[in-house]
Amino acid sequence: MLIDLDVAPAPAPERDRRIPWRKLRGAAAAAVLLLLGGAAAPPRIEAFPQIAGTSGRAAITVLLTPEALYTAHPAADEGTDLVARPLRPGGPAWQVHLQLIPGADLRLTRSGAVLVATDETELVALDPATGKERWSAASPPTLLGDRALLSDWDDDVGVMRLADLATGRILWSRPAEATGAMLDPAGRYLLTLDGLGSAQVWSAADGRPLGSRVVDEAIDPDDPLAVLAGDQAYVLGPTTITALRLPDLKLAWAQPSSVLMPRDAVLCGALLCVLGERGLTAFDPRTGAVRWTAPGWHDYADGVVRSLDGRLALLDLTTGEVLRRLGRGEVTDGLLLRAAGDHTEVTDLRTGRLYGTLPRVLSYGCTAVDDLVACPDRGATVVFRIRRGS
Repeated sequence: MLIDLDVAPAPAPERDRRIPWRKLRGAAAAAVLLLLGGAAAPPRIEAFPQIAGTSGRAAITVLLTPEALYTAHPAADEGTDLVARPLRPGGPAWQVHLQLIPGADLRLTRSGAVLVATDETELVALDPATGKERWSAASPPTLLGDRALLSDWDDDVGVMRLADLATGRILWSRPAEATGAMLDPAGRYLLTLDGLGSAQVWSAADGRPLGSRVVDEAIDPDDPLAVLAGDQAYVLGPTTITALRLPDLKLAWAQPSSVLMPRDAVLCGALLCVLGERGLTAFDPRTGAVRWTAPGWHDYADGVVRSLDGRLALLDLTTGEVLRRLGRGEVTDGLLLRAAGDHTEVTDLRTGRLYGTLPRVLSYGCTAVDDLVACPDRGATVVFRIRRGS
């Protein structure tokens, strides 16, 4: 074979020099997602599961605890059915019948080792694990922490008895009338009001009288109202607030209420917040000086105020200014529950962080404890297990 070395080889075919836009677009999109860490996908909002309920049965009153849901229902004949439904493995599961009036005054309370059911005229203390009755009293009761004040009449003379809630043991008894009764926050003093316009202070330990004062000029005789906050008693009249020192009830100060028809007073930070028909007024508890007023608010608890139309807001307790408006909803155990379309959002009250959602339930009346939320639902009660997040 002869090869002609003077002949040039045939040129190679030209390569396609078009820019591969489709591949570049795909690579660019992948790079953006990589840089953003996949943030383009919205986080999934958890839907919290229902774990218990009253199976459509309406409840007069509800008590939610970490172990069980306790509910009271009108009995088929007379009285009240009290039901415990477990919320943990091995939790209480029982039903008992009580001769309590199934009305608006029926209350359920957990105090230490007893579950207490009360109406206007009677108290029944039960074992929360079994429903077995521990003790009862056919006297108008006032619950005072781990004690109960029982009011009665003996030969037309009023008698008040202080009982230990766990056992029913009478700690002391005194001939006295108690229209209203309350313990100071430290549990040392018992304040009572009688129908004659007088206030009395008793030793909670042994019932000794420690102070007395006529307060009829400062209260509504048809609706006497007083509260204990800090180390003072506050008597709320139609237009005045009177502060009395404990335990001798000597006058600390008296001021116009500024709110018209005051109906409650509570410590708010370092101040005393008084609620009335015209809103909220904060007093210096030492001097009675008005520090700020916040018109238009109808309810107050733990820094949160509510207007008559149900709108909530967080207040700065030093100035009374609104820190954050929360809209309509229900506040319970550090949570804010509010309707959002076809569901109910569960958020952190202070930070606004969204924890998850419930099916659309009526948030008004919901209560929370630990990782549980109980809500009314078409007359019944349902319980959800939630996760508050880290």
